[in-house]
Amino acid sequence: MGSGLVFSNIFARPLRSMTTALAIGLEVALILLIVGLSHGMIEETSKRMAGVGADIALQPPNSSVLLAASTAAMSVKISKLIQNIEGVDAVTPIFLQFNTSGGMGLIWGIDLKSFNRVSQGFIFLSGSNFKELDDVIIDDIYASANNLKIGDQLILMNHSFRVCGIVENGKGSRVFIPITKMQALVGSPGKATLMLIKCSANNKISSVVAKLSKSLKSYPTFDMNDFIAQMTDANKDFGPLRFFTKLVISVATLIGFFIIFLSMYTTVTERTHEIGILRSLGANQLYVSFVFLKEALTLGGIGFLIGVGLTFTGRLLFSAISPTLYHDLSTGWIVGTGCLALLSASLGALYPAFRAGCQDPLEALAYNN
Repeated sequence: MGSGLVFSNIFARPLRSMTTALAIGLEVALILLIVGLSHGMIEETSKRMAGVGADIALQPPNSSVLLAASTAAMSVKISKLIQNIEGVDAVTPIFLQFNTSGGMGLIWGIDLKSFNRVSQGFIFLSGSNFKELDDVIIDDIYASANNLKIGDQLILMNHSFRVCGIVENGKGSRVFIPITKMQALVGSPGKATLMLIKCSANNKISSVVAKLSKSLKSYPTFDMNDFIAQMTDANKDFGPLRFFTKLVISVATLIGFFIIFLSMYTTVTERTHEIGILRSLGANQLYVSFVFLKEALTLGGIGFLIGVGLTFTGRLLFSAISPTLYHDLSTGWIVGTGCLALLSASLGALYPAFRAGCQDPLEALAYNN
């Protein structure tokens, strides 16, 4: 009987019920879209770093695993020292520079010959390798997002480059320029911000890391798996990003709380006479309170389903508008956000439900809207 009464109350005022459910849906979608975007971009960056195929990463002293925030640099001559270590098959210097043109990301300045030895080379979909210092190689996602083709001009770091090649995505960056050009543009000739090392065999990795740590004591040296894990954790724990994520979740939860509170409070006021009828028929305070709590939770559940639908719609829009934005929609976040929506709905309905249960039957029957 209680469930039937709950749905009867919801369908009796369809506009208000749908508005309330839609507001909760927006709460859910806001959390899933914003958090999914931030986590998705971090995870996608980590996958591209792993896609290079290097076994070891070496950074200059006082550098950060937050690559976009690291300004430290080291001499590219160190690569010759590393190459002479037993167990090293190839080493390539990388110069990283943060880029906001056509989507946020890192431009990689690379030495093409050594980079190909470490990564087994690019898979070209069109075009070819660098021929001039002003050439740029981009991946297919970046090309699609910015409507670029071979021969087009691309402005990076206030400098015009010619697109010479479009490659399959998944190897480090989305944008690559010659390392010597990068060094000239930032005023750091002969410098690099990262060394990626390929070992001759997997069982050589630990010994090479040990030798590098001994010979280059102040240079942070990582097994690639450890480097990617630390980079991912550092990005997720990045202060401004963490604060922004918590702020979005808090604001969205408060919106859901107040929407349910206002909706249920108004509902209790409008149904005072109906509450009096229920009480006169023998319904106790707890029963009446639970009817309104069930109604709030039902609206929260409907709102959650609407929110998931809005989230998938938003993902499609993001993919169409900006293919470089990667959205990670994990089951854990969906379940967690659903629980959060139901929690905000139940908390928002507590006082209205308590007020409904405390109505005096005689006064409620005498009430007239």
